[in-house]
Amino acid sequence: MSNDNLSTAAQAFIEQHGALSAPDGAPWLIDLRDKGLSAFSDQGLPTQKLEDWKYTSLQPLDQIGFTVCNGKSSLTQDDLPRLTSAETEVHHLVFHNGHYCADLSNIGDLPTGVRVINLADNLTELEPHVAKVGSYENTPVLALNTAYIEDGYAVLIDGVELTVPIEILYISEADDGPAAYHPRNIIVTANNSRVTILERHIGIGDGICLANHAVEVSVASGSRVKHFRSFEESAGSFNLSAVKAEVGRDAAYESFVMSLGGKLGRSEIDVALNEPGAETKLNGVYLADHDQHVDHTTNITHNAPHTTSQETYKGALDGKSRAVFQGAILVAEGADKADGRMSNKTLLLSDDTEIDSKPQLEIYADDVKCAHGSTAGELDEEALFYLRSRGLPENQARALLVVGFLSEVVEDFDDSDLADLFKEKITRWLKPPGKTEN
Repeated sequence: MSNDNLSTAAQAFIEQHGALSAPDGAPWLIDLRDKGLSAFSDQGLPTQKLEDWKYTSLQPLDQIGFTVCNGKSSLTQDDLPRLTSAETEVHHLVFHNGHYCADLSNIGDLPTGVRVINLADNLTELEPHVAKVGSYENTPVLALNTAYIEDGYAVLIDGVELTVPIEILYISEADDGPAAYHPRNIIVTANNSRVTILERHIGIGDGICLANHAVEVSVASGSRVKHFRSFEESAGSFNLSAVKAEVGRDAAYESFVMSLGGKLGRSEIDVALNEPGAETKLNGVYLADHDQHVDHTTNITHNAPHTTSQETYKGALDGKSRAVFQGAILVAEGADKADGRMSNKTLLLSDDTEIDSKPQLEIYADDVKCAHGSTAGELDEEALFYLRSRGLPENQARALLVVGFLSEVVEDFDDSDLADLFKEKITRWLKPPGKTEN
């Protein structure tokens, strides 16, 4: 496809999308949006001719007339208990269709050195941190996000070990027609900071939303960021998410992703381990049913010696669903003593499911330890027979085996409250209301 055709397709999407008004007192954001729009116009929506998008088609987006979401919300405080993690003590920020809801949020008291704010109301303060991690020039979906940056969250932490998680709740609702929003989120740490962030993306109602998120993460020397995300969009919606993380000396970025909702979801994570002692752990669980499509694409680059990465993704597919896992580890020249491990395992609960798994290693350094593996298969029939012989109904026995298979990933982080929260979501997915036992 030529650039001219890409530009035409991109222009059509932009015309459907509408335009944003210029923010007051923020010429830098206007300039950034223009650059993002130009980059997206040159590239258009990615097609399956691109290697990174070989298994995921965004063609359905071309057929939907999305408009930019407005900031109106019908939600009240009474709606929050069923949406938030009430059993976990957190600081809450709530966004509705990408717009910050101050009346629904409860940031609470934070120690000196911690800022938890939204982008739209703090443009001057956040200018030094926006579009500084990762490039949008060769990343079409990130370029689209850059073109429509309007709001999002920012966590800035300096020299503080924050023991209480920060929960970011993104609620999608499009009752007035298909709507899209593009938050830009920022996480910046310094001076041996510690923080846990729980992002939850929840769709309500029957409307169709396109949520195109970008998260920039800068983990400075000695700091540690734990970043948990749960995607629970409504049945007909789309969620595209890109995380760009840079990790400094003796610092760590830990990610856990759970995907269990939406028509189509793609989570991209790019981590650069830039200094000795930097490490990352990327874990994920995906659950899909009916005709859902879920894509997890990760890239870890070891740019310095004595860096470590560990990655484990597991999933369970039912109905006619399809999953994609693309994981790449690159060890750059000079990154000696790097250690990178990757694993992807998938349970196929129906004959009509499909998994495309593509783990990759690219090594340009000496004396490294790297390994990857990928498997897909059905439930162990002997284990299923054993549980059935002990009197368990088939649905319950299958659910028990699936939970056991996925729990290994969930339990691989040292936060029992959040582990229990995610395991409960797995159980609910396996036993939807009204489902009868055999």
